[in-house]
Amino acid sequence: MIFILYIVLRTNYIIVFSHRFKNMNLEAAIIDTMVFPTLTETDTTLPVYLTSIGHWSNQESIDRPNGYPHFQWLQVIAGTGELRVGDQIMTVRAGQGFCLFPNEQHAYYSVQEPWEVIWMSFRGDLSDKLFRQAGITQSGVYSTADHDMIVTHMKNISAMTQSGRSFLGLECSKLVYMFLLDLMKVILVSYHSVEQNYLKLQPVLQYIEAHYNGLIAIKDLAACIDVTPQYLCLLFKKALKMRPMEYVNRERVNRSKELMFRESDIKMHEIAQRVGFDSPSYFSSVFKRLEGLSPEQFKKIHGMR
Repeated sequence: MIFILYIVLRTNYIIVFSHRFKNMNLEAAIIDTMVFPTLTETDTTLPVYLTSIGHWSNQESIDRPNGYPHFQWLQVIAGTGELRVGDQIMTVRAGQGFCLFPNEQHAYYSVQEPWEVIWMSFRGDLSDKLFRQAGITQSGVYSTADHDMIVTHMKNISAMTQSGRSFLGLECSKLVYMFLLDLMKVILVSYHSVEQNYLKLQPVLQYIEAHYNGLIAIKDLAACIDVTPQYLCLLFKKALKMRPMEYVNRERVNRSKELMFRESDIKMHEIAQRVGFDSPSYFSSVFKRLEGLSPEQFKKIHGMR
């Protein structure tokens, strides 16, 4: 196999193109890319920022005994490979992705060619937190509920690096952040994505919206989707990171704020009753815990009497 490399220097990035040829007749040429944005001091203080992105039409074997210094996400478009992290070996198929945490020993290589991969690396104080919020707590292989969306995100980031836009590091940072937020929705952890769990909860959320001003029991919520109260709590924890009754209280507090704006002279005990709280004191306690200030203080800072 013959490689011809082209290096293009631009103001904001270095881009490397690689033509691959399978024989001396120069047949089956496929172009690969690697982009390394030139980062400013401001870029490196962003909560998350891109350090490289690229595409391999047939990923070469990689062996890093000391790992790589940045977070990485690699999405497999075609073929099959294997990822080795420490002593564990995992198969990576088309439609799956694999993440690599910084400075962890790893290796990956194809077992069925062509192993087509699109990849990116990033850093920033928020990188680890966003990965973990998606349920990604360690280097490994992950399936997603929407492979095409993930690939589209990564292609958009790659296109941005080559756009010549002003504030390129900032623009790429926004796109990487969007990618990580959407990854949180579609990553498959324990056979269900957050998005799937959220969709399953829709009848429950609609019930809460319709009945927030009355008595709501957790058994009634569970009956909306024909599950046990225990399983309902598990779904809420996976999809929304909270308990069902905590969501109910948040809905009630939001409705109370709407009432304050619509009826500025309404009394607090009446608000509590109309949004489903047993007592004004409990309403005030929940409001302050969620909003960081009392209902009276909320009215005051919004210019309501």
